[in-house]
Amino acid sequence: MKTLKKHILDIDHLDRDYIYEILEKAKNLKNNKNSEGNFSNKHICTLFYEDSTRTRLSFEKAAINLEVKFHNIELSKSSINKGESFYNTLKTIDSIGMDMIIIRHPSSGAANFAAKHTKASIVNAGDGSHAHPTQTLSDLFTIYERNIDFSSLEISIVGDFLFSRVARSTIIGFAMMGSKVNIIGPSELISNEIIRAYENLPLIKNGQITVYDEIEKPLMKSDIVMPLRIQKERFTSSFNLDFESYKKFWKIDEKLINNSNKNILIMHPGPVNEEIEISHKLVHSDKSLINLQVENGVFIRETIMRELLS
Repeated sequence: MKTLKKHILDIDHLDRDYIYEILEKAKNLKNNKNSEGNFSNKHICTLFYEDSTRTRLSFEKAAINLEVKFHNIELSKSSINKGESFYNTLKTIDSIGMDMIIIRHPSSGAANFAAKHTKASIVNAGDGSHAHPTQTLSDLFTIYERNIDFSSLEISIVGDFLFSRVARSTIIGFAMMGSKVNIIGPSELISNEIIRAYENLPLIKNGQITVYDEIEKPLMKSDIVMPLRIQKERFTSSFNLDFESYKKFWKIDEKLINNSNKNILIMHPGPVNEEIEISHKLVHSDKSLINLQVENGVFIRETIMRELLS
């Protein structure tokens, strides 16, 4: 029986079968095998309270592919600048009538809030330090289309686990699919409370997630390494991180990769801060899947739109 969803709010709101269903449909879409459906009478709007290039543009490209009526709310020209609250903005959009609202917001839980107060389908395009489910689905698809068995996969994620919404969704997503996940980074950017929350999720087995305070050992056995962007815009005035020290001990560079698994693949959710999280040379090397992740974001987001609008 087909699994029905109204919203995409978080990766752990989805089950493994539904994720596989999305990945297979995205694969068919990419291979021009899944283009049926008339969505020309559907209305979608984006409501982005934070900057975005990849996510916003890929949603827009996906919407154009579906021939839906696409509305991009420019916050700089909206009533938000007149003091309108998030709640009242949602009610205004709801009253005008949208089939789907794609939301990016600096507050964790904003997408869940929107789902409770609108009739439209809500897609979470990133909320605070909480979740970014469509990015994780794009990353999973990038592995899935290479016919790699998730249950035999080990991925090392490096960097900012305290502020990154991508980190949380990616850890949960890969672990749900059966992969082993290594969490690597300085103590300033790894919270024990966050780690315990991952380990308590029902679909994650004991020992699937391992925390390391050094980088070379886990990379020796990893199939994928994914550095995370340092979320400087979320740092408080009291939070200090020595960037020179970070680059010295945690940056992914050629020497580190050459001493690790020679077949290791490199991913990054973007945007990339070259020479802080990862070297320029590796970003553009034949080991890098970074541009493919961006390309696949369009197919995943179009697939999600098809599912929720059908």
